[in-house]
Amino acid sequence: MNIIYLSPLSDLEAELKPLFSNEYMLAFFKKFCDAFESRMWGFKKAKNARYDAEDFLKVFFYSEITGRSIGSASERLNRYFLSKKRGKRKMYADGRKEREVPHQTEVNKLLRKIGLEKARNILRECLFYQLKEALELDLISKKVKVIIDFTEHPYYGKRDDKMIKGTNRQKGTKKMRHYLGFSILSEAIHLFAGLEQIAKGQSKVPVIIEFLENLCELGFEVKFVMFDREFYQAELLDEIKAMKSDVLMPAKSYKRIKKMIEEYVEGTGKRIRRYTFSSAPGVKDQFSQNVYLILNAKKGHSLIEVKRDFQNGKNSLDDATRLIYAIMTTQRPRGQTSSWASRTSRLYRKRWNIETGFSDLNRMGRRWKSKYDNTRYLDLLVRMLLYNSWKINRAYLKKQQKKSKKSQPWTLQDNQDVLVETFLEA
Repeated sequence: MNIIYLSPLSDLEAELKPLFSNEYMLAFFKKFCDAFESRMWGFKKAKNARYDAEDFLKVFFYSEITGRSIGSASERLNRYFLSKKRGKRKMYADGRKEREVPHQTEVNKLLRKIGLEKARNILRECLFYQLKEALELDLISKKVKVIIDFTEHPYYGKRDDKMIKGTNRQKGTKKMRHYLGFSILSEAIHLFAGLEQIAKGQSKVPVIIEFLENLCELGFEVKFVMFDREFYQAELLDEIKAMKSDVLMPAKSYKRIKKMIEEYVEGTGKRIRRYTFSSAPGVKDQFSQNVYLILNAKKGHSLIEVKRDFQNGKNSLDDATRLIYAIMTTQRPRGQTSSWASRTSRLYRKRWNIETGFSDLNRMGRRWKSKYDNTRYLDLLVRMLLYNSWKINRAYLKKQQKKSKKSQPWTLQDNQDVLVETFLEA
């Protein structure tokens, strides 16, 4: 792949041009090709074949960058490369004309050859490569916070197996693919780090622990793991705590927790309380973990105001408790407890970064409705690579702008536009 330095934005300084080179913008594409070819050991190129595996993947990537179908991307790329070529096109006996890139049927056929397990290995290798790249560029530190959450993708086919789950939250269907997403937060940069499709009845605890172990093997130190109520398991907290990491998550409205909120509103309880989080009664393997509950007011309110309004008779006890929620953490209070509670609460709000990240993935282009799990998985993989590319480039640009004292935003659309231009020159 040629390294051609481009500067599509004329007002950028000379030192920013390397940011838009193929070396930086499309390094993840080259890594994807290498990972694909190393995993697809059963794929053999025929003696008379015109295309390499990279040619097929180039069509796939261009489709993802531009948000077009495989067919549209293939035809547009073919016209582009033909316009750069001199001479007359070869005509075959059946009337077909010679192409410069593979047809959509050939691309789809190759993508389907990649099994789901191989797709997982490719994703892990590519995303971890980007994390290491961000670390080498000094854009993130080795100390990271991990955010974990589920995301649903509707399925409109006729399949009814363990990989397709039921749902009532999608339009036009009652079926979905359920994915467990992993991302990291470091130095105010949010990057995707993993994705797993979860089958019916599959435990998420081993999947999460394996991911955290792989992240630690890369040299990262996991300070916090943040997730939602869906991960409310004492076993999971126990496993993470054994890895010397802390957990931060919302607390469910159990009777004991509701009582603590009422005691705070009435003035007999504190904002920070100790709480023992245990497995449900009757479970074979029992786990328990001591945690700290931190009370917070919902958006637009403050704890002191809610408490004062109740004591002044402006609100009833039920109204006051509905304006307060609790989060829990395995971390012990550090320093002044009020400051520690405020810092922890601000960190908890950053858990929503993965939700906005999922939204960004969905608006990058058309959503696939493939009946093949591995093809849909590869689609999500490339979107995550593009998202990370945007975040890394934006952070790199911001870092360079601090030196030149210039300020210029770098949006997802800017990143996509430049990727298209550099991709065609690769």
